[in-house]
Amino acid sequence: MRRDTITLAAGQYVRVRIKADNPGVWYQHCHQEQHNYSGLAFTLIEAPDVMQRTLRVPQEMLEFCRILGHPTQGNSAGRFGSDMTV
Repeated sequence: MRRDTITLAAGQYVRVRIKADNPGVWYQHCHQEQHNYSGLAFTLIEAPDVMQRTLRVPQEMLEFCRILGHPTQGNSAGRFGSDMTV
């Protein structure tokens, strides 16, 4: 596995270009734990249409989401189409 790091000074930014050829959900984060709490992390969802056709969520996970009241359909906010309301 290859791990790359990017160091930035305050006020700087970086653009990252990837070859999107591995469908899945990939968690990107800062390696300093206190930064993760501040939101310096994101989830990259690569090829969601391919994932929906080829991957199946185990029934136990769907049940767990139901118990917690989390949506299991739609986008990550449980919305459909272009509905991005909260």
